[in-house]
Amino acid sequence: MVKQKPVSVGWQTLFIFLPYVWIFAFYRIEKLRMGLVLALIAFGISLAFQIVMPFPYGFIIALAVSMGFPIHFIRKWSREWNAKFSSGGINDF
Repeated sequence: MVKQKPVSVGWQTLFIFLPYVWIFAFYRIEKLRMGLVLALIAFGISLAFQIVMPFPYGFIIALAVSMGFPIHFIRKWSREWNAKFSSGGINDF
């Protein structure tokens, strides 16, 4: 079970760029299964671009998709995770 505490969105984003550490980033916010599905979708899209387009262009687009796609979701889900822990009261600074 994951510790129920807020996570740093900046660190979560950095973890996406590190090989295999991105798995830990999704685990920390209890979205590991969805993270693995996203990784497979990003891999499929990247593979399609590399097959269809010539080498340098397909590789650049594939790299952008395989990094940009998960970054959007890890930032979104990390903010939602952190929102669960903010009370939203008047004394919450």
